[in-house]
Amino acid sequence: MKYFTPIAVTAILIAIFATGDTAYGAGKNTDKNALVIQADFPGLVMTGVAYSVSKELEIFNVRPLIPMYDIVSASASLAYNAQTWPAGTVFVSVVDPGVGTSRKSVVLKTKNDLYFVSPDNGSLSGPAASYGIDAVREIDEKINRIPGSDWSHTFHGRDVYSYTGARLAAGVISFAGVGPLLEPKVIMLESSVGRFEYGVLYGNVTGGTGRLGNISFNINRHLFEEITPAFGEVYDVIIRNNGKIVWQGSMPYAKSFGDVPLGENLLFINSSGELSIAINQGNFAHTFNIESGEGWTIEIEKQ
Repeated sequence: MKYFTPIAVTAILIAIFATGDTAYGAGKNTDKNALVIQADFPGLVMTGVAYSVSKELEIFNVRPLIPMYDIVSASASLAYNAQTWPAGTVFVSVVDPGVGTSRKSVVLKTKNDLYFVSPDNGSLSGPAASYGIDAVREIDEKINRIPGSDWSHTFHGRDVYSYTGARLAAGVISFAGVGPLLEPKVIMLESSVGRFEYGVLYGNVTGGTGRLGNISFNINRHLFEEITPAFGEVYDVIIRNNGKIVWQGSMPYAKSFGDVPLGENLLFINSSGELSIAINQGNFAHTFNIESGEGWTIEIEKQ
């Protein structure tokens, strides 16, 4: 007698049941779109779920991983990574510390026709603010969930999000087939935008603490212009974690890394238009133990 592993059984069930969807007048699409997956854990099992829906899908996994439970970084990463993808691309984001609770599972459609599959826990702040909200639908788990997975309450990334995202990208369902239409809004993080007060910029560390270690903030280039910056000027910087100073010092505002000596710190505008800090050919985040997310704040003032 031949036995199958739980993963194999899941794949078989998907293959059997993934083709049917007539709810909400959904119909089916014929075009296949790219599927982009980001998570705060290695997510190859989610890639397997997506391929089980359609072996023809083009699937891309965002690397490096989002820091564990870091919704702020998830939001910033979605906004940054989505900027160059064509209309129709489906993004799955699984940074879900509230998995199994009453938070909604949704698909956000932006005004530039990108789709974001995620828990509505603040992760969608970035794309909502950057690209605008066209519509939001709640995922109907009676239809858009791996068949036979109702007993599972702690891995919606596998059971719901990658499955729904793959079905949407593969054209098995249309956006209407995701589930009921909600109000066109998502939960927005309070830290989605920095501020400028009395000559000081205030913001939150939102990302960039991965392999390169160039930390970024929710202070965009337009807000930075409020301080009337000029290349070569020196700025005082304080980084705090829940009010406690983690790093304090000064650095120049530079156009690019090579404008400061090797191993020196610099303040610059990164490729997504956000204010960032780096070490020329070094890793600022790892060198000074800087993390991102709730409680990590920054103050910047011109000398």
